[in-house]
Amino acid sequence: MNKEQVQGSVLEGTRRSWVFVLVGAILVLAGSVFGADWMNYLYKTGSLYPAFAKPGIMLLALVIVLITGKYALGKRDWMLLLLAFLCMLPTDILMSVVVAVPGLTVGSWVFMVGGVLSIIAHTFLIIRVGRGFGYFKQFKLREAWLPILIYGSAVIVISILWNDVVRVGHAVLGPVYTAFFCTTTWLAWETVRRKLYPATNAWMVAGAATCWYITEIAGEVYNLGMGNISQLMFPLVWVFYGTNVVLWALSGYRWIKD
Repeated sequence: MNKEQVQGSVLEGTRRSWVFVLVGAILVLAGSVFGADWMNYLYKTGSLYPAFAKPGIMLLALVIVLITGKYALGKRDWMLLLLAFLCMLPTDILMSVVVAVPGLTVGSWVFMVGGVLSIIAHTFLIIRVGRGFGYFKQFKLREAWLPILIYGSAVIVISILWNDVVRVGHAVLGPVYTAFFCTTTWLAWETVRRKLYPATNAWMVAGAATCWYITEIAGEVYNLGMGNISQLMFPLVWVFYGTNVVLWALSGYRWIKD
């Protein structure tokens, strides 16, 4: 274990119950969103319910972060997580606005502001899971397979979609944002490989970042407006993104004793 001391009490009692109640509420809300998205796709119902409910999932996850209290892994760790969520919530609201409001496109200023806020959120998360970045002093060439796999797979996808990325005006934002979410994913998995968090937290962090990675790939396919393929991606985005935000929120708690 690192490096940055893991502090805080193990989550228990009433607070633990409240956390599980909030997770249950998120699952119910997420299920309704998933159903509404598929109804919109299959029956062209045009319901705006998902546009309001999806930021609600993020809001409930933010509440989980806000009530962490003495059960946090550490004050700095909690603060970085909170700052990330305070960027993620307006991002989700703006992205929902883009989907719900006629005339707004993925090249609009609303989408771009959401993209920039998301990059800032990733910056806070990168600092958080980096845990001081001291392990880079002992980084070995044989360990490079992990970042190569993560960045390389994203580069391949972006290269295949490049003409469409340029078409929708994401020639700059797309690659920059890709670099950030790939870095978050890489460093999140380093917490597992190098035991920078308690095992439960490390796997939550890695799972969250991986779900966000999948979210961004699926989301970009949707944003590119590639007909039926893009429309099929839309209901899947929040399956992974919802899982992502819940795991990030839960990763801030101390679940087991050392």
